[in-house]
Amino acid sequence: MVGSTFDIAVIGGGIAGLTAAHHAALAGLSVAHYLEHGLPGGLVMNVGALDGWPATNAVAGAELAAGLQAQNEELGVTLVPSRVDAVEGGAVKVLCGPDGTWRARQVIVASGAALKTLDAPGAERLAGRGVSQCAWCDGGLYRGAGVVVVGGGDAALSEALHLGQFAGSVTVVTRGDMFRARRSYVTRIAGDERYQLRWASEITEVLGGDAVEAVRLRDRETGSEEVVACRGLFVFVGLVPNAGLLGAEVARDAAGFVVTDAHFETALPGVFAIGAIRSGYGGRLTQAVAEATTAAELAAARCEA
Repeated sequence: MVGSTFDIAVIGGGIAGLTAAHHAALAGLSVAHYLEHGLPGGLVMNVGALDGWPATNAVAGAELAAGLQAQNEELGVTLVPSRVDAVEGGAVKVLCGPDGTWRARQVIVASGAALKTLDAPGAERLAGRGVSQCAWCDGGLYRGAGVVVVGGGDAALSEALHLGQFAGSVTVVTRGDMFRARRSYVTRIAGDERYQLRWASEITEVLGGDAVEAVRLRDRETGSEEVVACRGLFVFVGLVPNAGLLGAEVARDAAGFVVTDAHFETALPGVFAIGAIRSGYGGRLTQAVAEATTAAELAAARCEA
């Protein structure tokens, strides 16, 4: 397998990568799918019920990913359990990683992004001891307790809604004066007395000895501070793109996300970027699927030309 040449290489094991590999294989081309450790991943793996996904019953992220991977195996997608550290351009692209070198005519990068951590004293020290980034993993530990969620987007409010099933109270802290999340989330939280909202605020310190005991908040408009007691702090303050495998010739925006054209092709011809790694990605799972389908079909057409 090492040294092999494929029609299309797909990098990344989230839903975008799995979907891209699926549609490329449907075109009858040779497809290699690079998944570090050989397992599907992505941020969706920590979601127990996918909102907005068209299905008759609730679908977990892990369930959806496993189903797509099984279909891809049936279609003949070659699974390569390796990290890719660099993609070199040319008529045939070269993919380099710790386990070898491969070649592909077209490359689709769907390496996603990682959750940002909270830049506040105490947050790193108490990670795993009350500071979490997965309500579906840890929510059950806080039955009847007070928790704080920091962030104002879909991820933050989705996790806050899940925590509301367990926690006695949920305080949502956002730096802005409004949420960026979908309206259905905002409506559900605004009408539920279990949720306390702290607008235009930021966490300046996470307090506790062996575990989280409270957070210190600062009002960004007045400068006043308050201490909010809690047992858990759930952090959803944005993403950091996993874009290090692409060289300097591939343009990024100010936050480091990859810039593409309307067809999701980067400045490196024949190299596409889709999903959370891409500048302008809307953050919805259905959008990731749409981007993956478009990129895979265009890459397949290039191979067949």
